[in-house]
Amino acid sequence: MFVVTLGLVPMAFMDGFIAFLLWIFTTVMSPGNYLYGFMLDFRFVFVFAGIATLLLILGRVKDRGKFQWNASTVLLLCFVVHGMLSAAFALQPNPLLEIRVETFWKGMALALMAPFFLSSRWRIHLTVVVLALGLGLHAVVDGLKVIASGGAHNVVGVPNSSLTDNNLYALGMAMLVPLLMYLYRYSAVKYAKWAAAVGVLLTIMTIIGTNSRGGFLALAVVGLWYWIISPRKIVSLLLVAVLALGVMQAAPERWFDRIESIQTASEDDSFMNRVAAWRVSLAIANDHPVLGGGFNAVQNFWIWDEYKDRPSPFTIDMSRYTPKAAHSVYFQVLGDLGYVGLMLFLALLASAFHARRRVKAIVTKTGRGWWALDLSNAGCLALVAFMAAGGGVSLAYFELVYFLIVMLAALPAVVENENRIIY
Repeated sequence: MFVVTLGLVPMAFMDGFIAFLLWIFTTVMSPGNYLYGFMLDFRFVFVFAGIATLLLILGRVKDRGKFQWNASTVLLLCFVVHGMLSAAFALQPNPLLEIRVETFWKGMALALMAPFFLSSRWRIHLTVVVLALGLGLHAVVDGLKVIASGGAHNVVGVPNSSLTDNNLYALGMAMLVPLLMYLYRYSAVKYAKWAAAVGVLLTIMTIIGTNSRGGFLALAVVGLWYWIISPRKIVSLLLVAVLALGVMQAAPERWFDRIESIQTASEDDSFMNRVAAWRVSLAIANDHPVLGGGFNAVQNFWIWDEYKDRPSPFTIDMSRYTPKAAHSVYFQVLGDLGYVGLMLFLALLASAFHARRRVKAIVTKTGRGWWALDLSNAGCLALVAFMAAGGGVSLAYFELVYFLIVMLAALPAVVENENRIIY
C-alpha cells in the first residue's frame, strides 16, 4: 500500500478531480482497517482532501463546476453553521464533543466541495463507481465470508469508520444496493454490469450476516419503494420477489430468530434502553430547543442523570438503564442540535426528493436525461433506506447521506446543460 500511495499522490496532483475521487474512495473504504505497521495511521483522507482543496484554490481543476445555490446547499450550510453553534454552546463537560465535531466536519466538507467537481454526467457516473468500489469492497469481502461459512460468519462492521457496528454497517450496505442497481443498468462494459449484479447479491448477503433488524427493515423498504417508483411494475415485482426468495433460502436460522424478535421488542432490554435514550434526548431538546445539548450529549452520565426523570411521553422505569447512544437519527439530531437542528435535518432530506421532482420535470418536458432520473430514483431510494432504518441507529451524520443529497441537487443543472449542448 505504501508503494501504491507513492503512485496515487502524484496522480492526485495531476487534476483536482482525481484527488476528489481518491478523497471519496478513502473515506468510504477506510483503508487503515486493512493495513498494519507504519501505514496503519497514514491519514489518507486528510492527504487527498488537502490536495483536492489546494488544487481547487489554485485553479487546477479541469471543467470546474460552480457552487450551486439551491435548496439543498443552502440548507446544508445552515445545518453546518447550526451544528457549530450547538458545539460552541454545548452542555459541558462533554469528553466526546471534540472528536464528534471533527467527524461532523469531515463529512460536511466532502458534501460542500462536491458541486465544484460534479459538473458533468461523466464525472457523476465515475463518482458513483468510486462510491460503489469503496463501500462495495467491504460488502464483497463479508458477503463471500457469509457464503463460505454457510451463514455462520458474524458481520460486525468496519472499525474506525462511520459504520462501526453491525446495525450501522447494515444500513450503509442497504444504501449501497440502489447505487449498484443503477450501475448495472448504465455501465457500458459487460463485465462492469455483471460486477454490479454480483455486488448486489453479495451486499444483501452481507446485510443478512449482520443479523440486524434495521438492515432487514431497510431491505424491505428498498424493495417496496423500488416497486412503487419503477415504471415497469411487473418486471420490478418479479425482481424483488426473486431476491426475497433468495434471501429466504440463503439466510441462516439465527437470522430468522433475530427478525422474529421485532414482534417482542417491548420485552427486549436492548430496545427498551433505546427508548430510555429517546426519552433523555427529548428532555434535552425540551430544555434547549434551539441548539440542543451538543453532539453526543445523551451519552454523558451527568447529563443522563439530570434529564432522565423529566416529564416525558415515554413511560419507562429509568432506574434500569444507563447512558446509551440515541439509536435513532431523529432523536440523535433532536438531542444534539435541538428542534431547529431537527427541522433543518428533515428539510435537507426532503430537498433531495424535491431535486428528483425537478429532474423528472426536465426529462418529461425534453425527453432527454433519463439517466439522471434513474440516478435520482437510486439516490432517493438510498435515502429512503436511511430514513427507514435510521429510526433505530445513531448515524445522523453519515457522510454518504449528505453527499448524495448534494449530488442529487446537482443533477437538474447538469441535465439542462446537456440539453443546451445538444440543441
